[in-house]
Amino acid sequence: MKIVIFGLTISSSWGNGHATLWRGLCKALIQSGHHIVFYERNVAYYAEMRDLNELPGGRLELYEDCQSVRRRASIDLSDADVAIITSYCPDSLVFTDIVLAQDRALRVFYDLDTPVTLARL
Repeated sequence: MKIVIFGLTISSSWGNGHATLWRGLCKALIQSGHHIVFYERNVAYYAEMRDLNELPGGRLELYEDCQSVRRRASIDLSDADVAIITSYCPDSLVFTDIVLAQDRALRVFYDLDTPVTLARL
């Protein structure tokens, strides 16, 4: 199964709980034979503390702005089985449009910060 994830970070565990969760989940999925592509905006504060430069057995896509990877993301989604957008994904609105334009992948929102989300409803 091919899973494309648009998230906050997997490359830097500094200052957030997202990276450690995604690393464990992706490692288990890859070991089970799944192909993972993780899109992460390359921001300075995570780049300075980056402790993962590649996703072993998968692919880490670091991008400067979401428009620069729009085409690549569409190509990845064209044969994806699952598309996941996470809470705090900095470009979630743009990637949501790209995901919704595809009709192949199961569309998933994964909220890693449920109390924060519920407090804002």
